[in-house]
Amino acid sequence: MEYKREFFPIVKKTIMPRPVYREETDILGQSGIAWATEAIIYGPNWYHDREQGLIEIYDAGPALCFRDILPKKHKYAREGLYLRLALAYRTTENANANIRTFSGNHVNLPNSLKGSIYIDPFTYHWVSDDMTININSIYLNEKLWIQRVEWEWVSKETIFDDEVGKKDINLIRSQKEIEAIYTKKEITSNTVKEYLINRVKHDENFAKRCLALLNSDNLFEKDLVTIYKGLNIRDA
Repeated sequence: MEYKREFFPIVKKTIMPRPVYREETDILGQSGIAWATEAIIYGPNWYHDREQGLIEIYDAGPALCFRDILPKKHKYAREGLYLRLALAYRTTENANANIRTFSGNHVNLPNSLKGSIYIDPFTYHWVSDDMTININSIYLNEKLWIQRVEWEWVSKETIFDDEVGKKDINLIRSQKEIEAIYTKKEITSNTVKEYLINRVKHDENFAKRCLALLNSDNLFEKDLVTIYKGLNIRDA
């Protein structure tokens, strides 16, 4: 199909807010707490309860961004560690609060009059780049209070829950083996080959490029017109 183009003498430019670049923070420690009162909050329907140190939310809508007060999620990825996150909250009797968690999943928090901790199990697989909790919905005239986010660096090495007590739940590591992970290795022909093999195993697009390179000799046997037609490029 050949499209019919029109000429537009005036076209509006796209208007967007100017980016604000924040100073990077480096949160130290194996575990810690990020207080909800220190989070950046977007949207309406929330109140800062200064007396109790809580963020009170009603009718839903706000988003709490913890990006600047939590460690960077890939900080210890080389060591096989992930950032486990848990939310400390309290609700009224029938809040049925639905939130988007740090792992991007939408869950209904169990109602809790005395307070509870929701451990997000899916941060094992992925943590959102914005590190933001979105409050999707709360029942009318009900409320949700958020106090803090507890974080901890945990090993991705797993044991089954029925093995707890039979196997050690702690992974014992030596400083020497961890330092070896970050030590720059001497570049030799073997290390380059290992890098390429590993890249092919884990990067499908890179593997396709390697195959395309191997197939390039066949292309040189064809003339320019045949190669061009094979690309199926439309004229601009």
